Amino acid sequence: MDRGHPVRQRAQHARHFPTEGDVRAMRSVGQDVRDPQPGGCSPMLKRNLFANSFAPTIVALCALAAFAQVPVRDYRLGHERQILDEFTRFLAIPNVASDRQNIRRNAEFILEMMQRRGLNPSLLETAMKESPPAVYGEWKQPGATHSIVLYAHYDGQPTDPKQWTGTLPWQPVWRSAALESGGKIVTLADDGRPIDPEWRLYARSSSDDKAGVMAILTAFDALKAKGITPSLNIKFIFEGEEEAGSPHLGEIIDLNKDLLAADAWIICDGPVHQSGRKQAVFGVRGDVNVDVTVYGAKRPLHSGHYGNWAPNPAMMLARLLSSMKDDAGRVTIAGWYDGVEPLGEAEQRAIVLPGAGSRNNVGRLRGALDPARPPSRHQVH
Repeated sequence: MDRGHPVRQRAQHARHFPTEGDVRAMRSVGQDVRDPQPGGCSPMLKRNLFANSFAPTIVALCALAAFAQVPVRDYRLGHERQILDEFTRFLAIPNVASDRQNIRRNAEFILEMMQRRGLNPSLLETAMKESPPAVYGEWKQPGATHSIVLYAHYDGQPTDPKQWTGTLPWQPVWRSAALESGGKIVTLADDGRPIDPEWRLYARSSSDDKAGVMAILTAFDALKAKGITPSLNIKFIFEGEEEAGSPHLGEIIDLNKDLLAADAWIICDGPVHQSGRKQAVFGVRGDVNVDVTVYGAKRPLHSGHYGNWAPNPAMMLARLLSSMKDDAGRVTIAGWYDGVEPLGEAEQRAIVLPGAGSRNNVGRLRGALDPARPPSRHQVH
């Protein structure tokens, strides 16, 4: 069961993608900007990408965040009820990616939210228009030379409503505390009284990741209301099948490379730090899914007759899995790290803990800065 609060910040993950200037440069020399490259960048774009493009963008974002934090919090406190009313309506729409009718209702709801905010939204479809669309919007600034993309997803994990205890997944309810702490169902007062910060809103995707969508749009509302203008372009993309493995996100990006060109993507979908503090995580994790079939006897075998010499599928699989990594956690599969660029000096400096004064004090990143094994962007999260 999901629980969350729309103003509680989830982790932010940053990823490198081609900048608008990079795309123009590639086109000027006749390079196909649609050619897929590892990590979303051509070899030309990889060179000095962090130092020349990504790092200045993050510096600008940090400055904006530091300046805007108090005004944004004040806006949230003053508009709490309106924010939560809109969020509750959003949570009431079933959002399993395979439910085509309802998943499009979610996309249309977001589209309307962004239209009301003047974000010039549109639905980004695949060629066949059979998968959930991504919802795109933008907040452009005159003369801006840098852009970021803010990402979240609006689909939720498949669930069986019959297995939910107390309430149903798409019928949002408030509880006075966490369910496991004995929280009781409560009703918001109509007299404008502040909402108890210990209350919890229960519904499917109330945290992962409709909260990300709502937090991004609410932050935009606050900045606009307070007259705070960023120095870069901000683009928004909300995906509709992340929980299904994002099988069509690559196609959507390929079909809209010019539209989505940016210095960095910030992924607003991740765990809250255990301390409760805000965090920004550099780099994103990917995954590879493989179906492995291990063959053995097709009928039960008596251990007294066949033990130790008949192939044991469980043992074969255990050996196969253990052979894929060494004791330091490095993948041993041939070619696994082909095309992975080692971290540059700017990136290595960025992951050193403040005040550490040493390349070796990097928060227990095992082997990350071992000179004998140059770190890669796949290692630092």
